[in-house]
Amino acid sequence: MSKYKTLLLLIVLATALANVCAKSPVRIKDIATIRGLKDNQLMGFGLITGLNGKGDSKSFKLTQKMTANLASNFGFKVSEEDIKSKNVAAVMVTANISPFSRVGDRVDITLSSIGDAKSLNGGVLLQTALKGADGVVYAAAQGRIIAGGAVTETETTATIPSGALIEKDVVSGFYDYENHTMSLVLRFPDFITANEIVSAILTLNSELKVGASDAGLVSIILPEEEEKNLVGFIARLEALTVTPDNVAMVAIDKKTGVIVAGTDIVIQQCAVSIPQIQVRVGRDDYEKNKPSFEIATTTVGELVALLNSGGLETTEIIALLEAIHKVGALNCRLIIL
Repeated sequence: MSKYKTLLLLIVLATALANVCAKSPVRIKDIATIRGLKDNQLMGFGLITGLNGKGDSKSFKLTQKMTANLASNFGFKVSEEDIKSKNVAAVMVTANISPFSRVGDRVDITLSSIGDAKSLNGGVLLQTALKGADGVVYAAAQGRIIAGGAVTETETTATIPSGALIEKDVVSGFYDYENHTMSLVLRFPDFITANEIVSAILTLNSELKVGASDAGLVSIILPEEEEKNLVGFIARLEALTVTPDNVAMVAIDKKTGVIVAGTDIVIQQCAVSIPQIQVRVGRDDYEKNKPSFEIATTTVGELVALLNSGGLETTEIIALLEAIHKVGALNCRLIIL
């Protein structure tokens, strides 16, 4: 398949998908989140041992101090000067935990060297306390770093799947019991979509008080009977469907030449000229000495199809779309990747 046909096929598939998504109802769960439900970031300082001479050098004093402190916790008196081994490395340990993490749950951790270690591969992370932004310890991390098949000799970052154990429950507050209120945050703020969500929620219970304070936030005041069964109410709420009205976009990946556009994106009257050709949308004034394309309808998909049939390079098509957008004739948001 030629590159022109490949580009055209990608346009057709993306356009068809965008059109279906635009007209099909989706669950509220898929386009909005409950305010207050968020992941929490944890961080801690740790030591990795067993690095076979590839750890931090003795000139990196933090590793020596951490090792000496660790030894003292177990009753050994070791001075920093006595630590000459290069089998140990100091690392930052980070993790993300869900808003409903409970004691005993396991989460993945990421390690990154903060010294001059040559590699972390094959080492063992010693027990490391992971704290949240509030300074409270929520998890303890420990485990062996298993090198993959494609790692290099200078791998200074690593991950340990399920390498941390939750030590304290994390329960995010998503309901205001004092004001009997909960809120939805739209992933893509839009006034029309927010209004659609308000209308859909009112079908659950006539006693609900629902309102959108802006394009991205919908607040709900619950009556007493719904407040007694929050889980049941939220389950019914998230299952409601609405038809979102998203902002029209054209996305262009200049590396691959892929262009993604919706079928409802209209091109206004314009004429765009490049050294090879001239493209006219509803215009009569054009240069007679250049090959010219004229389109009767004015959508991005049809324009790209026409240019493909004329044998234009992908870079030329992208340049034309950018030029049309710059003069204000492309009624959408243009994203260049």
